[in-house]
Amino acid sequence: MNERELLKDGKVYDQYVLISDEPLLIDKAIKTIKDALDVNESFDTDVFSISETPIEDIMSKFYLTPFASARRLIIVKNLEELDYRALANFTKSMNSTSSHNCVVMTFIVKKDRKKYNTVYRKVADLFKNAKCVDFHPDKTLIHKWIVSKIKRDNLNLSPSMIHYLEDEFNNDITGLKNEFEKIENYLNEAKTLNTDSIKDLAKGLCDFNKYQIVDAFLRGEKESIKFFEELRPYLRSYAEIVDALTRGLSYYTQRKKDAVINRSITNILDEIIKIDRRIKKSSYFASLMLELFFLKNTDLFRKGAIYAG
Repeated sequence: MNERELLKDGKVYDQYVLISDEPLLIDKAIKTIKDALDVNESFDTDVFSISETPIEDIMSKFYLTPFASARRLIIVKNLEELDYRALANFTKSMNSTSSHNCVVMTFIVKKDRKKYNTVYRKVADLFKNAKCVDFHPDKTLIHKWIVSKIKRDNLNLSPSMIHYLEDEFNNDITGLKNEFEKIENYLNEAKTLNTDSIKDLAKGLCDFNKYQIVDAFLRGEKESIKFFEELRPYLRSYAEIVDALTRGLSYYTQRKKDAVINRSITNILDEIIKIDRRIKKSSYFASLMLELFFLKNTDLFRKGAIYAG
C-alpha cells in the first residue's frame, strides 16, 4: 500500500499500526495522516518511543481533549523493540481502549521478505482494533521515486545510471536516498574543484563515471576507451567495469527486444565473461583485454552496425 491508498476511503481510523522495512515510507504515511487530521503539532501531537516511556504515561494521553484540533494525534514508535510477551501485553491495553483521538503505532521490520510476512500476520492478529497497514517498496515505486527526484532537483543522469539505481536499490529507498545524496555532493563539489583535490574526488566518482563509459560504448562513441583510460587509476577493480557493462547491455537488450540484437549482445557478453574470469585470476592482461574489448566492439553500436554483428 502507498500513502495515498492509506486514506482513499476518506476515513481516518482511531488506531493504526504502520509496518514496513523502510522508515521513510512510515514517516511519509504519518505525514499523510497528520495532513488528513489537520492536527496542530504544537498543541495536539505527542510522540513516544515504546521502550523509553511507561505504557501508563502513553495511555494517559489517549483521553486528553484536543486544544486546537478536532482530534489529538498520539504517535507510538518502535514497537519492534518489545519482545513478543511485552507486545502482547501492550496490545491488551490497546484492544480495550476506546478513544476519539488518533493513535499511530509503528513497527520496523528487517529486510527479509519471509520474516516480514510472518511479522505482519502476528502483529495484525494481536491488534484487534487497529488498522494494520504495511508499506514496502517495489520496482514501480522505486522508478517513480527516481524520476521524481531527478525532475525535482534537475539532475542530469544517464539512462544506464538510472537503470543501475533501479536495479541496485530495487527494495531499498533509504539506500537510494543516501546514494542520491552522494551523487549530489559529488556534483556540487565538482563545481569548485582545484587540481589538488581532483584525484580524491575522482575516487568517489567511480560509481558515477563508470556508467558514463557504458553510455558512450552503447552509443558507439570512440570516447569510451578514452573514458576508461582516464578512470582506470581510480578503479578498485576492473570487475567494476565488467559489472557496469553487463548491467548496461542487459538494459539495452530489454529496451530493444530484437532477436538479431540479442544474439549480438550474447556474443559480446561471452567476451565479457572471459574478461571477468581473467580478472578473478588476477591476470595482468585484464586491462589489455578491456582496452581491446572497447576497440573491437564500440563500432557495433554505430548506425545500426550491430545488425550485421
